[in-house]
Amino acid sequence: MNMQKREARLSRLKFAEELRKLGMTQEEFAEESGISVRYVRILLTEDKNVSVNMTSKISRVFGVTIEDLLVITETEDY
Repeated sequence: MNMQKREARLSRLKFAEELRKLGMTQEEFAEESGISVRYVRILLTEDKNVSVNMTSKISRVFGVTIEDLLVITETEDY
Protein backbone atom coordinates (compact mmCIF):
# COMPACT_ATOMS: atom_id res chain seq x y z
CA MET A 1 0.00 0.00 0.00
CA ASN A 2 1.47 3.34 -1.07
CA MET A 3 1.09 6.22 1.32
CA GLN A 4 1.97 9.83 0.75
CA LYS A 5 4.12 11.74 3.19
CA ARG A 6 3.56 15.50 3.46
CA GLU A 7 6.27 17.83 4.61
CA ALA A 8 6.15 21.58 5.23
CA ARG A 9 9.24 23.74 4.95
CA LEU A 10 9.83 27.46 5.15
CA SER A 11 10.20 28.60 1.53
CA ARG A 12 13.39 30.55 0.86
CA LEU A 13 11.70 32.25 -2.11
CA LYS A 14 8.69 33.36 -0.07
CA PHE A 15 10.99 34.49 2.73
CA ALA A 16 13.09 36.57 0.32
CA GLU A 17 9.97 38.05 -1.29
CA GLU A 18 8.52 39.16 2.05
CA LEU A 19 11.87 40.58 3.15
CA ARG A 20 12.02 42.64 -0.06
CA LYS A 21 8.45 43.88 0.48
CA LEU A 22 9.41 45.15 3.93
CA GLY A 23 12.50 46.87 2.59
CA MET A 24 14.53 45.61 5.55
CA THR A 25 18.12 44.50 5.53
CA GLN A 26 18.98 41.04 6.81
CA GLU A 27 20.43 42.65 9.91
CA GLU A 28 17.30 44.72 10.57
CA PHE A 29 15.09 41.69 10.15
CA ALA A 30 17.28 39.65 12.49
CA GLU A 31 17.06 42.31 15.17
CA GLU A 32 13.29 42.74 14.80
CA SER A 33 12.56 39.00 14.85
CA GLY A 34 15.14 37.92 17.44
CA ILE A 35 16.77 35.54 14.93
CA SER A 36 20.51 35.62 14.31
CA VAL A 37 21.78 37.21 11.10
CA ARG A 38 23.52 33.93 10.28
CA TYR A 39 20.22 32.04 10.48
CA VAL A 40 18.47 34.67 8.33
CA ARG A 41 21.14 34.08 5.67
CA ILE A 42 20.54 30.33 5.86
CA LEU A 43 16.79 30.90 5.41
CA LEU A 44 17.52 32.88 2.26
CA THR A 45 19.57 30.08 0.71
CA GLU A 46 17.54 26.92 1.34
CA ASP A 47 14.04 25.72 2.09
CA LYS A 48 14.27 24.90 5.75
CA ASN A 49 12.36 22.73 8.19
CA VAL A 50 11.89 25.18 11.07
CA SER A 51 9.93 25.02 14.30
CA VAL A 52 6.44 26.41 14.63
CA ASN A 53 7.81 28.93 17.14
CA MET A 54 10.43 30.18 14.66
CA THR A 55 7.92 30.35 11.81
CA SER A 56 5.56 32.29 14.08
CA LYS A 57 8.28 34.87 14.86
CA ILE A 58 9.01 35.29 11.16
CA SER A 59 5.37 35.57 10.10
CA ARG A 60 4.69 38.14 12.84
CA VAL A 61 7.41 40.47 11.53
CA PHE A 62 6.23 40.01 7.94
CA GLY A 63 2.57 40.46 8.88
CA VAL A 64 1.52 37.27 7.07
CA THR A 65 0.18 33.90 8.14
CA ILE A 66 2.48 30.96 8.75
CA GLU A 67 0.89 29.20 5.78
CA ASP A 68 1.95 32.06 3.50
CA LEU A 69 5.59 31.18 4.15
CA LEU A 70 5.45 27.42 3.71
CA VAL A 71 6.00 25.13 0.78
CA ILE A 72 4.31 21.73 1.06
CA THR A 73 5.85 18.69 -0.61
CA GLU A 74 4.40 15.22 -0.96
CA THR A 75 6.42 12.09 -1.46
CA GLU A 76 5.36 8.50 -1.73
CA ASP A 77 6.35 6.45 1.26
CA TYR A 78 6.61 2.72 0.62
